[in-house]
Amino acid sequence: MKKYIILAVFAALSLSACVHDLNQNPMSDNAIASGDAYENPIYRLGQLAKLYGSFTLVGNSGPGSADIAVDDAGESEFLRAWWSIQTISTDEAKCVWGNQWNMEVNKNAWTSTKNSAIYAAYVRGVMMVTLANEYLRNTDDSDPEIAIERAEVRFLRAYAYWVLLDGFGNPPFTDETTPIGAYKPEQIKAADLYAWLKAELESLVSEESALKDVHTQIYPRVDKGAAYALLARLCLNHKTYTGVEDMATYTEAMDAAEKVIAKYPLAKNYQALFMGDNGENADAVQEFVYAACYDANKTQSYGGPTYIIAAGKNNASYLGLQANWSGLVTSSEFVANLIGQSAVDGAEPGAEPTFTTIDKRALVSLKYCESKDMTAVDFPKGWHVYKFNNRHFLDGGNFLDESPATESFASVDFPLIRAAEMYLAYAEAKVRVDGGTTADAKAVKCIADLQKRAGLSPAFSTISLNDVFNEITKELFWEGHRRTVLIRFGYYTSATYLWPFKGGVKQGQALSDHLKLFPLPEDDLTANENLDQNPGYSVE
Repeated sequence: MKKYIILAVFAALSLSACVHDLNQNPMSDNAIASGDAYENPIYRLGQLAKLYGSFTLVGNSGPGSADIAVDDAGESEFLRAWWSIQTISTDEAKCVWGNQWNMEVNKNAWTSTKNSAIYAAYVRGVMMVTLANEYLRNTDDSDPEIAIERAEVRFLRAYAYWVLLDGFGNPPFTDETTPIGAYKPEQIKAADLYAWLKAELESLVSEESALKDVHTQIYPRVDKGAAYALLARLCLNHKTYTGVEDMATYTEAMDAAEKVIAKYPLAKNYQALFMGDNGENADAVQEFVYAACYDANKTQSYGGPTYIIAAGKNNASYLGLQANWSGLVTSSEFVANLIGQSAVDGAEPGAEPTFTTIDKRALVSLKYCESKDMTAVDFPKGWHVYKFNNRHFLDGGNFLDESPATESFASVDFPLIRAAEMYLAYAEAKVRVDGGTTADAKAVKCIADLQKRAGLSPAFSTISLNDVFNEITKELFWEGHRRTVLIRFGYYTSATYLWPFKGGVKQGQALSDHLKLFPLPEDDLTANENLDQNPGYSVE
């Protein structure tokens, strides 16, 4: 089913439509094509497909050529950039490569000077908004099928704006009513963007919305399930965005999460969620609420799962991918969250990984390691993660089969939102509403169901905020959530929650609170006097 979108993406990319690099025109909507072109259904569907592919592709000329100004085309892909700044800036991983952007993110030492990963995440988000606005500007709801497409585009734009809100706080704002051409957008404050996003998502899940009902759209197109899920995520993080905690908003997060939980069952096999045929595996797909699709032959890039898998290994046959880039490592301190300190203490470098006997989600290994002690500069020193795997589950292959790999790119679809996140969102919101601990049967069952899938035998009648945090750590690690989670729990900059190399020192140290947001690109600030840099960053 995912080929429906994949093939259409390439039809779209063969057209001349493009969005100018923000270096030349910061977040102003350039007219990509006249409205007449959208009367051609092939062009219109191509543009819809291009929107779905905006987070997975890097340009019109293949994986080695980017359409934005970064040093390496692979670094320009949205998911690689967003995953990196969400993950490598936290306790989940470090990357041993010595390039500038990587070292800055490793050490939480970025400044207003251009950082390729931060820049790419911002620019890709802005490009998605621009493409969506252009689509909405040139279509209307008079045709029922086009009305459905337009509602999907509004969701994709909302997701892009959530990225900009969560990462950058105060971006420039445009919609389909904004003038095009030389217009310079106004800046929107985080609280105002939060309010706009909340209203937009509430509109998309309303009875009047053309978006298809929860879990009724063909995969990987989105429906009201995705809108409810993003609304739940938004409401759960509302204090981060508004500065004010509101118990009623947590209740709204619970209500939205319940809509998803009711229609999206958990997959039976956790490992299969992250394997090379997950987009064709009905058991895995049933848990995916919104996924970025990848295909080794049709959507090649050095980002996404190709990056996550290749950068996490140093053996050409491992995990079904030829590439081995020897970059991503994880600390014993983090792995202890997954398997317990005693298991970490007893683990031996070079041994076959057996940690899934403790928890099926503990997809970590020391097989190709010389030491458990992460140095953040040497790949054999530290733990390796094999959560994403290009082997095919439905072929019956061994998850850690090391027969020669034939593919240079991964075909793993990346779950941007899956049902398990909604189980956790419901439980966390209920715990917060109840003052830090709850005996609510639904919330307890949400945690218990995840643990049962992981092979555990839950036996508890209450859950605390710390219980939920621990479960988030185990369930969602390496899925690009960590920075957002740590900020929500008050841990990201805190001196009481340290990890190796936090703030650039081995034992970790507190961070300045301004690092909760990334800086706006200097290119945009120079070209648009309506924009102010985020607090704490100098203006060059």
